Order: sequence, then structure tokens, then C-alpha cells
Amino acid sequence: MDPRETFLAGMARELHRAGMATDAIERSLTELARAIGLEAQIFALPTYITIAAGPTWEQRVVMMRLEPGRVSLRKIALLNEIYADLHSGRIDYRQATTLLGEVDKRWPGLHPLWEIPAMMLVALGIAVVLGGGRNEIVVASAIGLCCGALGALAARSAVVARLFDVAAAFVATLIVAAFTHFVGPVNVYVAIVAGIVVLLPGYSLTLALHELANDFLVAGVSRLGKVAAVLLALGCGAFLALAIVGPKLLAGSTVATHPVSATLWIVAALAIATGLSIDLDARLRDFVWVFASCFVALLVEHLIGDSSVRAVAPFVSALLCGAVANLGARLLRVPQAIMLVPALLVLVPGSLSYQSVLFAFSAHVDSALTLAGNAIFTAIQLVAGLLLAQLLIPAANLRLRPGNRWR
Repeated sequence: MDPRETFLAGMARELHRAGMATDAIERSLTELARAIGLEAQIFALPTYITIAAGPTWEQRVVMMRLEPGRVSLRKIALLNEIYADLHSGRIDYRQATTLLGEVDKRWPGLHPLWEIPAMMLVALGIAVVLGGGRNEIVVASAIGLCCGALGALAARSAVVARLFDVAAAFVATLIVAAFTHFVGPVNVYVAIVAGIVVLLPGYSLTLALHELANDFLVAGVSRLGKVAAVLLALGCGAFLALAIVGPKLLAGSTVATHPVSATLWIVAALAIATGLSIDLDARLRDFVWVFASCFVALLVEHLIGDSSVRAVAPFVSALLCGAVANLGARLLRVPQAIMLVPALLVLVPGSLSYQSVLFAFSAHVDSALTLAGNAIFTAIQLVAGLLLAQLLIPAANLRLRPGNRWR
């Protein structure tokens, strides 16, 4: 077998396991095959990849059934380094394929217990950004800690992993109810959304619409199904908790939010960037880029939210964040995902989606439909902004550099 084909199949497997979107996988592999002089056709789904290499009537086909990968910025950076070493001639195709198979050995990932401080920091930062007061920050941090502990347990138990979303929403709602009963009132939506923001499927919703917009219809529809399943699981968990504590808990959402000072805003950005760096498994050297992407996303969202164009704020925010990520990929040789994924996680409309589920379970059907429509419209604006950014400043997901120094 041509060693280039083996290398391409190994890269496909590892890109999928690193959590890249299916349209990005297809585009990256197609560009990579072209860069190494290999004729290949790629078909990728969230759980499946097919590679047909060679002339049209003499193709060799590889089919891989894979579990959906979790985003790992470190693995994406390692894959870029392997490609760069291959391109420069420091390694050949066989060595590159061996290195691809040893990615997990070179970096098996952080210990699951790191999820506990990661989710707590993200929850704390989001609570501050959403205008939560002391009560909301304390409750959101507690929810983040508990969700992180559940996540660490889910990494070791298949049963907990299957029920993770239900259990997280259930525990989050009980924490809010207990705090409200024994301490004082709290804004329910700010506390719960900030606490479980990492679990909300707004990012997946945006990816699904992005795949549909790029004519990856099967992948987009299947990802939309996953979004609906996650929202249903979160809603069921919240509903079970409300059945215990009573629906009167939702009245706490009338607690007003607070203005955020510049100092708290910067602290929140640092907390979110630190938590996301751990959750997304970023290298220490890439923290500055994760922080920069979170900072830009929050700053743009804040500035536009107070301007006359706030109706299209998600579109403008995604356009600017996408342009910054693409410029970083082109000029600074930073993998696009390192600067784009954290920004999208800050911008995604997951909170609106989750609120719509809560309203539906509370029999506020009109409010639920309105919030769900707003979430979809926001996601469409984000996708439009990203597409325009890619059109204006094209950038590859991998740092592909075609040349003639192949061994």
C-alpha cells in the first residue's frame, strides 16, 4: 500500500478523535491529500469516515466506524507538528504514520479530576459576565464543581456517562433550590446556565447549521438530532428536580442582574479562558491564544450589545472572531481551532436553548417557542458570520503547506 494512503487514513482517524467538525475533517483531508500528491475522496460523518484513494476505477477504500470525538486542542496542535515535520523532510511517511498511532501515548490527556476546577472556573466567569451577583456566582460555582465531579465519575463509569446530562441538570436544579431555601433568592437562569454552560449544546447547534450551510446534509441533520437529545436530557433532569422542589423555584428568575465593572470583566475572561484551556485540553503555551479568543469574543459582544447594531450582534461577533482566528492561522501559524473554538463556546446560544426547554416543562409554551426561535436565529447569524470570515480571509484548519520536499 502507498505509505501516503496509510498516513492519510491515520490523520483522518486522529482528526476525528480530536473533535474536529465533519466538514472541517473533509476539507482538511482533501487539502492534505492534494498537498501530498494523492488522489482521494473523503466522506465524513460524526461517527464514520470513508476514504477512497487512487484513480476513479482503481480505488482502495478504507471505512472507519468511530465514536464522536471530544475537542482536544493539544491533539490538533500535535497533528500539525507531525505534518510540519513530514513537510520539512525531518520524517518520512512511515515515521509520520507511527507518530499518529502514538498520539495518545505521547499525551494520554489530563486526569478526569481536572474537570472539576475547569467547570467551576468557567461557571464562575460566565456568572460574572451574565451580570450575576454574589449569590449567583456562589451557586454557579457550586454547580460547576458538582458537574465536574460527575464528569470525572462518568469517565470511569459507562452508566454515569449515559445519564450524565440528566444527572447534571438534576443536581444543578437541586443546588439552586437548596440555596434559595436556606440562604436567599437567586436568579435561577443565570445560576443554572452559568453552572452547566459547558454542557449546553449551543456549540453543536452552530456546527450543525454550519455543516448544513456547506451542504454536509447528513452530518448536519445527525448533529441536530444529538442537540435535541442533549436538550431533552437536560430538560428531563431539571423536570425531575422541579417535581421534587416544586415549580415555584422558577419565580427566582425575577432577581435582577448587576452591571459588570471592567475589573470583574477581565477577571471573568481569565477564569473562562483558564477553565476552557483545561476542558479543551490546550497546551500551556497556547493559553495566551485561548485567552485572546475569549477576550475578543467577550469584548466584541459587550461593545456591540450596547450599539445600534445589537440586533445582528451574533453575526458581527462571529465575523470578527472568525477573521481574528483566520488571521492567526495565516500569519502566526496557530491552528485555526485553537483561536476559533473557545470564541464560539463564548458566543453560542446554548443558554437560550436550555431556557426554552425549562419554559416548555413549566407549561410556558409561547415563551419556550420564542426562546427556541431566538436560539436558532442566533446560531444562523453565527454561521453566517463564520462563513463570511472564511470567504474574506481563507484559512485551513491544518497549517497545510504544499511543496516538493516529500520523501
